[in-house]
Amino acid sequence: MNTLKIGCKEAYQIVFTDTLDKKHPFITEQIFFDFLTDFPLQKIFYGPPGTGKSTKVNKLIEDYGFEVVRTTFHPDIDYQSFVGGYKPVVVRNDKLDKDEITYEYVPQAFTKVYIKACQNPEKRYLLIIEEINRGNCAQIFGDLFQCLDRNDAGYSEYEIDAEADLAKHLELKGLKSEIKLPPNLFIYATMNTSDQSLFPMDSAFKRRWDWEYVPIDYAKAREFSITVSEEHRYNWGLFIEKVNKQIVDVTGSEDKQLGTFFVKPVAGVISLEVFKSKVLFYLWSEVFKNQLKTGDTIFHYDKEDGTSDEFTFADLFEPGRDMDILPSFMQKLGVDLLDHVAAV
Repeated sequence: MNTLKIGCKEAYQIVFTDTLDKKHPFITEQIFFDFLTDFPLQKIFYGPPGTGKSTKVNKLIEDYGFEVVRTTFHPDIDYQSFVGGYKPVVVRNDKLDKDEITYEYVPQAFTKVYIKACQNPEKRYLLIIEEINRGNCAQIFGDLFQCLDRNDAGYSEYEIDAEADLAKHLELKGLKSEIKLPPNLFIYATMNTSDQSLFPMDSAFKRRWDWEYVPIDYAKAREFSITVSEEHRYNWGLFIEKVNKQIVDVTGSEDKQLGTFFVKPVAGVISLEVFKSKVLFYLWSEVFKNQLKTGDTIFHYDKEDGTSDEFTFADLFEPGRDMDILPSFMQKLGVDLLDHVAAV
């Protein structure tokens, strides 16, 4: 057993109160120490698209009773979009009986969850950042980057002075103008490895997070099927297993593989249109487009005369061509008809 550090005892008293203990009566100080070991304050879940990273985070929310603020990073998001800033808002002027435009400080995801965590130390808060690597993290976090260093008690090792507008807003909420993350504020993020080239994270930023790889669950994927036609049904798990091997062989990387939940089946079934417009479009545009005529593409099939030929994504949308192409395409991948798979 690990020796509980004094700082962790302090954090334990803050994060797990009597109210929470009633919900989770098994929690002790030692378990809290192990909790922080297994459930760190800052963590990034990463893996190929569709492996269930967000689902895993949602399960943790359900199990541990977090109050959540969620945001998504994208190429256009900046510090003000993440923290807050003055924006025009419409207010009603009752004396003049008309709407007027004024400017107010509008807090965004980080400031909202930070204020809640500071004002309610008996509760646990989780800031979820979806697709964290689609944004420029250095620009978005700014000086807040320093607050990601946490001590044994779960507080930021270093506090930073909030910029003037944020400082005024914090003071209006009864908080200090210096920012220091409390131990009841967790920050979790998801990251698709297929998007890692958008804004590469520097090593200093990466070191301040724990990382968990979310693998592809092929067993779960085998519960789903692809319906090309009534006569042509295929196992989704077998399909992605065959395709992912080809992706790794061609790209030399696991980043662009198809995950279990790359598409969302309806009643366990992936329709022809979804299969073409989402799955095959991704494979064409993100993985194999430049492999056309090189011999490395998976986009080939047998014609009626028995000769093999390559096809493009656009060919699938010519009248009747999809049914000429896809059964042979699946066969060449080594994906048998679903009834044949069941029989085997």
